[in-house]
Amino acid sequence: MSDGPHRSLPLRRAWKELAKRGDESTYDATSVAEAAKDALASDFRKEVKYAVIKALKDVFSGVDNSLGLPELALEQLEHARTLAAGSVFGLNAVAWGIHLVHEGRLDESAFHEALGFAAKDRGFANARSMEEHYVRKSTELRAKNVAFRVNAAVAELPERQLGLALLAPKPSKFSLKKSGLSDGVPLR
Repeated sequence: MSDGPHRSLPLRRAWKELAKRGDESTYDATSVAEAAKDALASDFRKEVKYAVIKALKDVFSGVDNSLGLPELALEQLEHARTLAAGSVFGLNAVAWGIHLVHEGRLDESAFHEALGFAAKDRGFANARSMEEHYVRKSTELRAKNVAFRVNAAVAELPERQLGLALLAPKPSKFSLKKSGLSDGVPLR
């Protein structure tokens, strides 16, 4: 018997865990959303350079733009785009930053939202990859179920809180260890 299509999924380990939780009905929506946030944070830490994060934060903090001029912020974001070259996640964060500046948003909340929107883009794209993989390795019904649950989990994550979570330090491995019977998957 196979462990499931998530094992052969050509994505990082955190995404395989998310696919597993999306596939198995024993995990509730909160557990799937938690795994989605962990997978997005993992990709963010691995792909987005500190220089890109600093450049984005500087734009939305008003560094070198104390008057809050959108034209100057857009120029700074174009510079950040060159720093993000090679990282789709980073380029999406810059693109969302440009979009928010066009909306007149030049505050720290917009910085966190830009990161959150970029993360959601990654989550939806990987949900499509999971669905395609499950169609090839399992049934179409199972694939649609995984895609629906993962998409729902990503969609329910608030952009600003997601952006803050991406910037939070990585939790230590010891804090993830389960210590009691009630720490596992909740039973219905």
